Amino acid sequence: MEEELIKIWQSSPNQERIKFEKSRLMLDVQSSMDRLHRSIKYRDLREQVAVAIVIPAFAYTAYAFPPLLSKVASVLIVGWALYILIRLRNAKKHKPGAFTETYLEYLHKTKDYLLIQKQLLDSIMYWYILPGMTLTMLFFMGFGVVGRSVQIIKYALGNVALAVATYFLNKRAVKREFVPRLAKIDELINLMEQA
Repeated sequence: MEEELIKIWQSSPNQERIKFEKSRLMLDVQSSMDRLHRSIKYRDLREQVAVAIVIPAFAYTAYAFPPLLSKVASVLIVGWALYILIRLRNAKKHKPGAFTETYLEYLHKTKDYLLIQKQLLDSIMYWYILPGMTLTMLFFMGFGVVGRSVQIIKYALGNVALAVATYFLNKRAVKREFVPRLAKIDELINLMEQA
């Protein structure tokens, strides 16, 4: 049976081979994108849950804790959490729909969406890590530095370690998840535009 399929494949005209190659690549891309959409959905859900916890917690600390620096940092942390939520929702807006358009339009929209998500992770240092580190350090420094320098140094080192881990995990995700999918989509776009 397999040998017969190979013979049919070899005897078929080039145009039919290209159609088969397109459909195979399209199914690969669609399957790969479905997995990626699920992982992005879970990432966004985790961030939404974190924001739902952070906002009330730091809103309460802004009201209840006496140190002025901690109050200011708490208010800024609430604003930063809202900014994260807005940033993730704006990136999600570009998610392409199902096959409502032509394959080529779908592929171009998918490529744009992947580039937006990739850029979101590439710039995570500036909109997620550095503001979070800075604001939480300000919050804890509001309780005083005198006599607590060892605790603050330990907290700062832990904060930096968490930031470095977050940064490298996101860089790895870009390299493993987005770059190969973008290459596959580019290949399929080229194949479809040539036909």
